[in-house]
Amino acid sequence: MTKKYFLSFLALALSFVVFMPSYGKANMNAQEADVRSIRELERMAREAAEAKDLDRYVSFYADNAVLFWPGAPMVTGRAAIREFMQIFLSMPAFSLSFETAKVEVSRAGDLAYSYGTNKVTLVDPNGKRMKDRGKYLTVYRKQADGTWKVVADIGNSDLPAPVPE
Repeated sequence: MTKKYFLSFLALALSFVVFMPSYGKANMNAQEADVRSIRELERMAREAAEAKDLDRYVSFYADNAVLFWPGAPMVTGRAAIREFMQIFLSMPAFSLSFETAKVEVSRAGDLAYSYGTNKVTLVDPNGKRMKDRGKYLTVYRKQADGTWKVVADIGNSDLPAPVPE
C-alpha cells in the first residue's frame, strides 16, 4: 500500500472513530426526546379520558388505528373508535385512568410502544357499578409531520374471567 493510500485510509478510519460516537449520541438524544413526547401524549390522553373529552381523546389515534377493548370485537379506524368510545365516555359512572410503566422507541425512530396499568369503572346492564383493573399495550407510529399517533391499542383485565354457571 502506498503512503498516499495509507494516509487516506487512516483519515477515513479516524473520521469514523471521531464522528460515529456523536451520531450515536444524537440518535440516543432523538430517542429520548421521542420517549418524552409519547409520555406527554399519554398524559394528555389520560386527562382527556378523565375529562370525558371524546374529540381530544380520539385525536391521539391514527386514521387507521385498531382498538382491542376487552370483551368487544376489534374496532378499526379513528371514526369507529370515536363511535365506540362515545358509548363509554357518555356514561355518567364511566372512568378510565392509566399509568405508563415503560415507553420504548425503535432504533429507526418510526415506531414505539408503551405499556402500563389501567383502571376502568362503568355500570353493567343491570345498573351495578363495576370496577376493573388491568394492563395495556399501545403501539405508536411517527407521522410525516413528526408527531406520534396510536396505531394499535390493547387492554385487558387482571380480574379472573367469569365462571359460566
